[in-house]
Amino acid sequence: MSFSSSRMHVDRHNSVHFGRHNNHELHHTIYSDIPFFGEDMGPISFRDWMWDTEKLVQPLFSKYSHIDIFRHITSRFVGRAFDWCQERQYRVKKGRTSCINTFYELKTCMWKHFIPSSFRMTKAQRAKIEDFIDIGDAFIQNIAKFSRLEKDFKHNLDMLLSEQRKRAKHKKEHAKLKKLESMKRRDKKKNLRSFVLKENKRKRG
Repeated sequence: MSFSSSRMHVDRHNSVHFGRHNNHELHHTIYSDIPFFGEDMGPISFRDWMWDTEKLVQPLFSKYSHIDIFRHITSRFVGRAFDWCQERQYRVKKGRTSCINTFYELKTCMWKHFIPSSFRMTKAQRAKIEDFIDIGDAFIQNIAKFSRLEKDFKHNLDMLLSEQRKRAKHKKEHAKLKKLESMKRRDKKKNLRSFVLKENKRKRG
């Protein structure tokens, strides 16, 4: 075997190994994070499952092919969802419907199938909900801002009260020291006066 053919064999082996490693990693990510779907077929359950799934697979699109992600997601189908997927694949083989190759195509088809028209929102309703969400976000931000201001106010108030307590303590200690010095001076004068009286008596005696 020549060097070039050996190099091609190694590259092909590494490529296959890397592909298997990637598929294993994708399989682990999907199976550990995305729950099964198909037992509870309510529109709210489907909507929550779809939103959670989309949030989880969003970072995977830059690393894996759409078809691989699609196949791994559909492997989480059970019950009625599994039956629906099998029936749709059968209709694709028969040429009765178009093939699904990406997650977003799957999302569109499932949304039409599992969400009744009464649960679907118009653009005006969606815009109104988004407005409410924006108002809610602004309210939360204002609360957070107020909370920070309140925290800063409490911190500054604590510092001010602590400084006032230090000054009051210093003033009290200073007054105590001044009083002690005054008492010492008074006692000193008293002792001096007593000494002078004694000396005068001694001289007169």
